[in-house]
Amino acid sequence: MAHLMSTSCSIKISSSYRPCGQPLSQDRTVLPNSFTIKTSKSPFKRLVSKGHRAGRSCVVLATAASVSKEVSANPRSGSDRSPNDSSKPQRVMVIGGDGYCGWATALHLSNKGYEVAIVDSLVRRLFDHQLGLGSLTPISSIHNRLRCWKAITGKTIELYIGDICDFEFLSETFNSFEPDAVVHFGEQRSAPYSMIDRSRAVFTQKNNVIGTLNVLFAIKEFREECHLVKLGTMGEYGTPNIDIEEGYITISHNGRTDTLPYPKQASSFYHLSKVHDSNNIAFTCKAWGIRATDLNQGVVYGVKTDETSMHEQLYNRLDYDGVFGTALNRFCVQAAVGHPLTVYGKGGQVSVLFQISTKASMPSTFCLLFHFDK
Repeated sequence: MAHLMSTSCSIKISSSYRPCGQPLSQDRTVLPNSFTIKTSKSPFKRLVSKGHRAGRSCVVLATAASVSKEVSANPRSGSDRSPNDSSKPQRVMVIGGDGYCGWATALHLSNKGYEVAIVDSLVRRLFDHQLGLGSLTPISSIHNRLRCWKAITGKTIELYIGDICDFEFLSETFNSFEPDAVVHFGEQRSAPYSMIDRSRAVFTQKNNVIGTLNVLFAIKEFREECHLVKLGTMGEYGTPNIDIEEGYITISHNGRTDTLPYPKQASSFYHLSKVHDSNNIAFTCKAWGIRATDLNQGVVYGVKTDETSMHEQLYNRLDYDGVFGTALNRFCVQAAVGHPLTVYGKGGQVSVLFQISTKASMPSTFCLLFHFDK
């Protein structure tokens, strides 16, 4: 297990550093040179050992920040603050906030006035280095992203870098931020990645299932009124030859009738990890009274939202490769360059697609807004 390194620090980028994205135009907003993050040691050493981390390196100079100053600048009301206390902004923890859905959600919630914290191990960026892949759109570092957001909006998003499979780190994060709600995107999200080999199948199952289980225990032990909004996938159901019901189905068998969870027919180790998550969430809701919304949605596409369009440093990912790129992204890129479209399976599957800039594409966000605003 990785050991916790609960260090608060002010990050200052050296003058020799250049962001991975496009350079800022001269007429753009001037970004501040520091912000606060919390970090833990990363447990992903074994993942790196089989591949080379190609790509540009950068120098980050860190100086210790005064703990007393940090506390006074960000006063906390303590554990007696209730999620139903409408006098204070609701505090939302976005796990996986550096990823595709997580980044857009974190900015949207921050823009709506919620106090937001991103929790992320940054392992998604490591996958790109391992496999020689990359986003078609330039992606800035998470530090530059948050610095830019602060400069443009005046809003601060807290950052906790660490692995939620490390319960010590997650416990410290929960006690530090005290979330009223957790939006959980922090999982290995690619079915093809989970099928590459044994090590990646094991990583997917461990990362996704143990990570979510840790989140459930953290809510039970530290923030029992916290609402969990978890992103699942329609792929949990497979492709049955009957209508997919909303979670449950009523079955009559041998003269008796019961309402049961809809059967799951996962088609990859990734989809199986999501099925295990759903079962664990359903069990803890029943056994512990956890408040959770488990969302099984279709593919989200697009890059721009109102928030990510504010500045090039806030751009979101556009993956078009065969591992992390969705079929739609690949079709669009192939059509643009005159490449024959890649046929998947028999080419006849029908799927619902959600545009990321619309309300329908962010069910987790708007479920959360409804929960707080009702």
